[in-house]
Amino acid sequence: MTALRRAGQVVGILVVVALGVVLVLEATDVIRATWRRQIADGFDDAALPEVADWAIGLVGAGLALLGVMLVLAQLTPAKRGLRKMHEVHHTDDGDTHIRGRAVIHAVRHVLEGIDGVVAVDARWTGKRVNVELRVDDVANVAAVEAQAREELGHGFWINLGLADVGFNLLMVHKAGTRRGSNRR
Repeated sequence: MTALRRAGQVVGILVVVALGVVLVLEATDVIRATWRRQIADGFDDAALPEVADWAIGLVGAGLALLGVMLVLAQLTPAKRGLRKMHEVHHTDDGDTHIRGRAVIHAVRHVLEGIDGVVAVDARWTGKRVNVELRVDDVANVAAVEAQAREELGHGFWINLGLADVGFNLLMVHKAGTRRGSNRR
């Protein structure tokens, strides 16, 4: 979604700049006001007159859908903290950093190995990692929670070099969910 967001920003900026330049050139009589008709004729020529109207409509619908996706990409919030570099170690020879995305992957990897865990969703927020742990219907929720807290104990964060990071754990227990099943 980030690449789509960036592409939408670049295309939007280029379109606004081009439109502004053309309107200024028209207002100063550098170009004639027929430029709009010429652009429409150019699009008509590019669409090839022998192409069926339904095909042009289909392409138009696809472009409209792409436009909606670009707008939605601009409106959805970016995942914060995933690209941020966190300092792990500092010496005179240099610094060692870790990306927030690597921290999230490490948390997911550790917690997905616990018996009874169906899904793990982790998000980085500031100096905390918010973890949502979904467990299956036959799992002992208290035991899974205890094991998750043990796995994400102080040693886990020390191994990543992030001793000052905390975590919030939300346990979600839904009846009818088992590892490997499609029911939710």
